[in-house]
Amino acid sequence: MKTRILRSMLAPAAMLSVAACAELDVTNTNNPDITRALASPSDVAKIAKSSVNSWYLASTYYEPYMMLQITADAATGNFGNFGMRFNNLEPRIAYNNNSAGSDAQVTVRPWDDNYSALGAANDALKALAGGVVIPGANGNDQAKSAAMFAQAAALSNLALIFDKAFVVTEGTDLSKAPELLPYTQVRDSSLKVWDALITLTNGKTWSWDADVFPITAAQTAANINRIANTMAARTLMLSARTGAENTATNWQRVLAYADKGITGNGLTSFDVSTVSDGGNLWYDYIKLYGNYDSWTRVDQRVINRMAPNVPAKYAGTPIAPQPQDNRLGVANLPCAANPTTCLAGVTKDYVYLGTVLGDPARGIFMQSPYYHARYRDVSFAFNTSTHTGKPQVYILAAENDLMIAEALARTGGDLNRAASLVNKTRVTRGGLAPVAANAAAILEAINYERDIELLNTNGLSLFDRRRLEGLQAGTARQLPIPAKELETLRLPIYTFGG
Repeated sequence: MKTRILRSMLAPAAMLSVAACAELDVTNTNNPDITRALASPSDVAKIAKSSVNSWYLASTYYEPYMMLQITADAATGNFGNFGMRFNNLEPRIAYNNNSAGSDAQVTVRPWDDNYSALGAANDALKALAGGVVIPGANGNDQAKSAAMFAQAAALSNLALIFDKAFVVTEGTDLSKAPELLPYTQVRDSSLKVWDALITLTNGKTWSWDADVFPITAAQTAANINRIANTMAARTLMLSARTGAENTATNWQRVLAYADKGITGNGLTSFDVSTVSDGGNLWYDYIKLYGNYDSWTRVDQRVINRMAPNVPAKYAGTPIAPQPQDNRLGVANLPCAANPTTCLAGVTKDYVYLGTVLGDPARGIFMQSPYYHARYRDVSFAFNTSTHTGKPQVYILAAENDLMIAEALARTGGDLNRAASLVNKTRVTRGGLAPVAANAAAILEAINYERDIELLNTNGLSLFDRRRLEGLQAGTARQLPIPAKELETLRLPIYTFGG
């Protein structure tokens, strides 16, 4: 796997150290190169494009998402990597926010990588605002929209993951120390950019170049507009940290966004799926590890929902399922160390392998004989060169449908429509009885479908579970600013959980 993140050479995350050393008069020896790059239309266009790739890689990296899926009891594993071991302990312990700690990258990677994407986007937007003209009839709109997409999406990530963050845009005066803002204000800043991008792309007929965001759907302005609406709806909905905040969410606004998203009334639905290039620039670590049978398994809490005969927690004895949901099945047992043979002909999303992995001394409850096989073809179960050309789902159409349905149920909207949206996957893929047009039943069915249908698409399980009060006691509902940043900023080190 090549080192891939196309970081901005102009404004990396290190700009945030301004908050600690704004009083220093330091000459930037790279400034002439920065000035030249920002004056070059071709360089500015490349920076705008690269910011989207940097955001995508930050959004599908194993840190923090593998840990967050495990602490949400969606996935399970006890290897010492990616924060999977100590943050999977029961009872839960606090996240070790230590710059020298083994789990430091759980916070460092999403912090640094999202600010890297943000820095590149800001550089491009600043250059465009300063008068750089990109060749082509719509060159500036294309470059501006790509940079705005990365800017909004990076701010969304920061708002969902951390309790607070810096909001740094092309208009930020970097000669002054930026202010740390609570996640609600970071969220609102991201929504402001999403709204601006939606306005910019509304009614336009141009398209992004093929390499900006290589997805299976066309990169037309109309589709970018729809993806932005879905991303805004998701940001607003998933930012809630508690049940009370979830109730207080502006669900009418969620509905307004989602109904203009990648699904919606009268619209042709599509998934947001990048096309793998075999591990070069476009790949997804959530699937590479989340669907790799010898690394990560499915927490039995999830399996218990589909097969109540299976205990919600593994206790040391593999128990074959009696599925009530068609998405769960059994491999051709027994399985060898590599289950490729025993999975031959098995087309289920969730598969019982009959064996567990990991050290039982670290906690039997961390083990599971159940495996998520839905995206196995783009996991490390196969050489990455074989992934080329295959879709890697980041947002399923079903995710947007479920947001519409939940917003309808929570605002007294059309419950028949809400039920029909839930039943798209519940009945067609799960083989379950249709949910009735009843608000309480619809909300419970949505809870179930989001748990089962969306696993390993984008690693957002914890954000769902916290707003619905589904987390174990002591589970961190958000991450702190990385210790290394707090040390640079000369602020007290703090954490969550335990």
